Amino acid sequence: MEPMRLDPGSEAARTLDRPRARAMLAPFLTGPRGLSEAARTAGVSRQAMRYWVRKFERLGLLVHLSGPGRPRWQSAAPAYLIPFSASRAAGLEEWLVERTAEDHAALLRTAARHLEARGLDHLHFAPDPVSGEPVTRPADAHGRVALERDLVDGFSGVLELSPADAAALRRDLAALWERYRHHGGRGVRLRVYAYLTEEERR
Repeated sequence: MEPMRLDPGSEAARTLDRPRARAMLAPFLTGPRGLSEAARTAGVSRQAMRYWVRKFERLGLLVHLSGPGRPRWQSAAPAYLIPFSASRAAGLEEWLVERTAEDHAALLRTAARHLEARGLDHLHFAPDPVSGEPVTRPADAHGRVALERDLVDGFSGVLELSPADAAALRRDLAALWERYRHHGGRGVRLRVYAYLTEEERR
């Protein structure tokens, strides 16, 4: 089945522009769901999910399945195309800021706790040993920077690569994400925040 492209002026498009609405529709994308099951998956009460089910049915986003047993619903399409013109954001940059705000805030909170717990309470300003460009990194009182002590799980910076290496890096990161994305297990919750943006040469 093809994705359902929503009319940019429709209430359905304006509704699914909201992350909250997409989270409520998400349980039904993978198959038929009853009210209680969908509510548990979305982390809301049955009463709240009932509201969304009625709304989605009215908008043509959910289909009520007839048959014996308790009522079940399924998404009207396997995927949806929401025109950007339906977004409340003033432009693509504003939409990206809104989209990544929660992840970015969580990243900063986690990084701050991570550094404080390991005594990285100084900034080390010096030329990078590889690129020679001046860089600033968290360090301890002895000048040992975080990367040398293998204490920071993240990294950022600018890489100068050939087109082939840049393409390989994109493929490697995508493959790494897919490799672990489907693993189950409990104990360590990792928030992954990765973007590769190609910049114009100055």
